[in-house]
Amino acid sequence: MIRKEKYLSCVEQTGEAMRRLACNYCADLGRWLSVPFVVYYRHVCELPYIPDPPEVETVSRPLYTLNARYSPRDCDDKSVLLAAWLHAHGEKCRFVATSTRPDKVLHHVFVQLQNGLFLDATYKKNAAFMGFYPFFRKVTYIKALTNFF
Repeated sequence: MIRKEKYLSCVEQTGEAMRRLACNYCADLGRWLSVPFVVYYRHVCELPYIPDPPEVETVSRPLYTLNARYSPRDCDDKSVLLAAWLHAHGEKCRFVATSTRPDKVLHHVFVQLQNGLFLDATYKKNAAFMGFYPFFRKVTYIKALTNFF
């Protein structure tokens, strides 16, 4: 079994773990660091979505998330993959969490570039949505989890 990142108890802790993993393990991307971002982004979108176990929040380093036999691989794991590539290339980004629920409980995370553009590689259908977040009309709450790094 592949060792996972520690279990996380709140969104702020999740955001900080994501930032640390993206910054410290961008070399995990290996050959992906030499491809254009749009090619890499589409690859990350194609990786199967595998949710965390019920009632558990984990975030994994890029090496594990890119592994085809590894699970889970949800929005925070895929966001770490994007941020790691961006960080390795000197691009500033941050993690943003959203809710579409009436109670505003945060349940989804994606990457925002310093120029304001959003990147969400969670699902295959998102491969066509670079630069804006297509589901904002459903968002009831949005929160930056990290500063730009």
